[in-house]
Amino acid sequence: MKIQFNEAQLSRPQRESLIKVLDVLQVKNENELVVMPVEFPNKLLVMLDDNIGMLLGWDVDKQSYAGLTVPESPNKPKAGTIKPFELPEPESLTETKLEPELDLSPVFERAEALARVLINLSKPLNTEQRIEVWVKFCLVLSKEFME
Repeated sequence: MKIQFNEAQLSRPQRESLIKVLDVLQVKNENELVVMPVEFPNKLLVMLDDNIGMLLGWDVDKQSYAGLTVPESPNKPKAGTIKPFELPEPESLTETKLEPELDLSPVFERAEALARVLINLSKPLNTEQRIEVWVKFCLVLSKEFME
């Protein structure tokens, strides 16, 4: 599965529900699923086999993602069914829609908690050892950001 957004920005119930839905969809599809934000995090687009898109919507009452469109094969149109969601050209997406501003407070809280844990772990060490720990931490951090 290719998820084209940072999963850490989802709440725990959203993340768990998305994983369950994607697991079910992956079993029914041969190709790798691609998940893209449409109206993040309330609407996500999942590209299925044969370039069919399924729009997933977040149901606040049920605390789960559910399909908003019914996927169908373009080779077998059925009367009365919803047409598959087709992706607009990338240029038109950037012109018409701006991404909603993300709430980064949970990310900041986790970063602060991680920093506190690392500080508490390095307190018993001498100054030289503390510097080694922080250098190692910064190396790993910079490598992860480069990927």
